[in-house]
Amino acid sequence: MAVLQSAAEFDEAQRKASVAAIEEIAKQWASTPPKDFDAWFARNVDRLTRTVEAGQAAAVRNTDRYVSDALEEQNIRAPRVAEPNPSRLVGVTADGRTIEGLLAQSVIGARARIAEGMPAYQAWQAAGLEVRRVISNEFADAGRTATGVGIVSRLGVGYVRMLVPPSCARCVVLAGRYYHWSSGFRRHPNCNCKHIPSREDRAGDKTTDPKKYFESLTEAEQRRAFTVAGAQAIRDGADLNQVVNARRGLTVIGGRAQRTEVYGQQLLTTREGATRRSVASAAARRRGRNTRATPRLMPEAIYEIAKGNRAEALKLLRDYGYIL
Repeated sequence: MAVLQSAAEFDEAQRKASVAAIEEIAKQWASTPPKDFDAWFARNVDRLTRTVEAGQAAAVRNTDRYVSDALEEQNIRAPRVAEPNPSRLVGVTADGRTIEGLLAQSVIGARARIAEGMPAYQAWQAAGLEVRRVISNEFADAGRTATGVGIVSRLGVGYVRMLVPPSCARCVVLAGRYYHWSSGFRRHPNCNCKHIPSREDRAGDKTTDPKKYFESLTEAEQRRAFTVAGAQAIRDGADLNQVVNARRGLTVIGGRAQRTEVYGQQLLTTREGATRRSVASAAARRRGRNTRATPRLMPEAIYEIAKGNRAEALKLLRDYGYIL
């Protein structure tokens, strides 16, 4: 699916509105810490709330028109069976809290940092950054939710997931997929992905085709998004989905992936792909291995074992289901 003109224009309008609102919030947030955080918040919360609500209103504005334009651009006829009311999404957060309550959390966090020994100036600046981050997420969620309501309000259409670069590996593997109208939009903090109203998966452009998106990045950008070994594996022909999804099966303790003893070495392994019907299990069976007893190596472990031998690395990538 090449990016629709309507989708590109809608994304640009939402981006500009979000940036303008975030910049206004940054101006309103004091550059130096007030003597009394709570008193400052009480004086300024109404103005901050109005700015956030204005940003939300801009995020949901014209979403129904966008849905209509996107469907028309694809020659899809989908009668509207309900009238969306996106204004009801303004004034509340994506999880149902009040805007005031969301903003207050940053002030509470600033006081907590000071109690832990952080200087007041740093704590206040960190709170300001946190406010801008969470509010940016709220704008994105408001726009996505309003678009979803517009899709539900029409017969027989779902959506295709579109990347808004830069994107993380978790989002890239979902790009271009078609979802039923009732499927929730999977997102994480700072996710910028959007809906394209449609009736089928039409991958093609780098924003809807994971491989084309990967190829559009520099090697440094590939390493940042997919890890050094993951990016190298994809460049060597490994399936992008297999590489990214394998990371879900890592055992992580204290923020660090844990190694397992395999063949006398401490190596990174994954539980992902251990089911009987998985690609990795099929590859293990082809080489006569017990799929339950054979740990699946991560790309990092494969390159560690290969020690620069490309032929050996490719063989191991194939053995563990990363290359078909």
